[in-house]
Amino acid sequence: MRIGLYFGSFNPIHVGHVQIAQKTLDQFHLDEVWLMVSPQNPFKETNDLAPDQDRLAMARLASEGIPNLYVNDLEFSLPRPSFTITTVKLLRSERPNSSFYLIMGEDNLHSLHLWKNAEDLLQLVEVIVYPREAQPVVFPAVLQRYRDRIHSISGNIIPVSATEIRAQFKAHLTPIDMLHPRVLQYIQQQHLYS
Repeated sequence: MRIGLYFGSFNPIHVGHVQIAQKTLDQFHLDEVWLMVSPQNPFKETNDLAPDQDRLAMARLASEGIPNLYVNDLEFSLPRPSFTITTVKLLRSERPNSSFYLIMGEDNLHSLHLWKNAEDLLQLVEVIVYPREAQPVVFPAVLQRYRDRIHSISGNIIPVSATEIRAQFKAHLTPIDMLHPRVLQYIQQQHLYS
């Protein structure tokens, strides 16, 4: 089985996240994509991070009814901060006959060499990168030797940012076009990001 692992805080999950998951399913002939909701990114501040269970619930709402798109909360049971290499090793031990593909934005690609055990990680997974701009993905020189294990999504990606969504809520605006209606309703009901 070919499984895409899309890690993120999903704070909140938005239409761009779902579009990226669907594009990777289609373009790379994956069997499934798992939204790996991360409790804490070692490279990010957590002061505006919604509670774990709320981010998990929103991911489930956004993926509901989409074929082959699933939400995974494995990292909630692992030591924090969570490291991708730890999670991938655990998944590979549980599913030794599956191939895993790490889905990430181009900004993460440029810092990938700084991740914990990055070279080991690149031996365990192939990487699927989505561009942040309507430009071809630029590969950092430090990763050139892994170039055959790094692929990029083609086509336009909806330019949506979770940071922008949170800013809109703080400004008492409603980012209707950026969120699945069920996610928007959940945020309003739980009074998140205001």
